[in-house]
Amino acid sequence: MTNKKKITIRDVAGLAGVSIGVVSRVLNPGTGSVSERTRIRVSEAMQTLNYTPQSSARELKTNLNNTIGLVVADIANDFFSEISDLIVRRARELDMNVILVTTQEDPLLERESLRMLMQKRVKAIIATPTSANSDIWQSIGEMGISVVFIDRFLEDVKHASVIGFNNHDSACEATLYLARQGHKRIAWISGPLNTSTSLQRLNGYQQGLKESGLAWDKQYTVVKNFRDPLASQALDELLELEVPPTAVIIGNTSIAPVIMSRIRELKISVPDDLSLIVYHDSHWSRLLSPSISVIKHPLEMLAEKAIQCLSGEQQNVFELTSVLIKRESVSTIK
Repeated sequence: MTNKKKITIRDVAGLAGVSIGVVSRVLNPGTGSVSERTRIRVSEAMQTLNYTPQSSARELKTNLNNTIGLVVADIANDFFSEISDLIVRRARELDMNVILVTTQEDPLLERESLRMLMQKRVKAIIATPTSANSDIWQSIGEMGISVVFIDRFLEDVKHASVIGFNNHDSACEATLYLARQGHKRIAWISGPLNTSTSLQRLNGYQQGLKESGLAWDKQYTVVKNFRDPLASQALDELLELEVPPTAVIIGNTSIAPVIMSRIRELKISVPDDLSLIVYHDSHWSRLLSPSISVIKHPLEMLAEKAIQCLSGEQQNVFELTSVLIKRESVSTIK
């Protein structure tokens, strides 16, 4: 006697051309959004295969995974820790579990973390990717796991939703503001240019100089690794120039604290000796005296959009607006 092969939701997903998670959401209304067209396609696949959900309750319970992976670059960075807290809080409100991992800006560690999340069959991954591992991100998409990139993105990973900020425009605005205050020697301290965020901001800074009638001078741009303990040397390099800058924009949140510490060590007066603008409105930027002018990101909106994109039914791209908050750290040169 020939045993008839048991039809599973994996078979249904394959015939309908969707992920297992989508089939689970069709079978369990209220667990996630599904378009009407997709719902019909899944229903037709179940009819074709003579699939009976009522007899497969155990299988559904096993495969319905309400856990998401959250992959961030550096949990010690105020920017990423605040984003993580907001996303975890919002996910828990929706009864989602979260596995939080940090890559420490290491592509190898990122790869190992992603393999772990794939093995756990998470429903989706929200991530600030390194500049590498496009192949494994592609494999994740092929598994039916939704991918949402936040803050950064990888150009060749087409299936991922992307939620970022107006990095180019905000850097341009900060540069224009300093130029209008009379600064003609405006320096830029950046993280590595292999991330989309750093590159967009550098281009915005250059655009701001151009619109202000100022030429970009390469010596006023210093690039440092995110986690380099010697990143504070960026400030020394600028101050040791024959004609040092009168203003500096710190274009990376993780580098900002070490630069601020170096400013204190050198007893530099802000803004009398050096005007300053920093990316991200960290708690310390408001508490310092003088208070620090910042580019403020809408983090709560980013967290909300990231959760909304988890269904993965279509790629979404959002560019959220960061704004310049003018405080006491910028002087006027007459």
